Amino acid sequence: MNFNLGLLLLYTLLAVLAPFYSHAKPLQYDDGPVPRKPHRYKRQFSLNFGATHEDGYGTDVNAEAIASLWKSQSGNTKLDGSASYTQHFGGLSGDGKARISGLLTFSHGY
Repeated sequence: MNFNLGLLLLYTLLAVLAPFYSHAKPLQYDDGPVPRKPHRYKRQFSLNFGATHEDGYGTDVNAEAIASLWKSQSGNTKLDGSASYTQHFGGLSGDGKARISGLLTFSHGY
């Protein structure tokens, strides 16, 4: 496979942004008797990587990152984000162009 700048940029972006979106929220305590137990709320995100190869056709490579970026205290309003990368290598058609996309989803429940 040839060196791919798009894939390198995507991995770099994921490596830079992942620590900011993977930290747990601040500790909160029960209102119960002493000793107080902390509850940690973890921020959820997922990283998916894959590749499929077929002889004579080539190889398709993909990567995707999905994260919950923000949520209101009431839980009614939230912002989710995702980024994806796909590219075809080899085969009769040769190497394809990288497809990089992103999506932000803002939602509010009443």
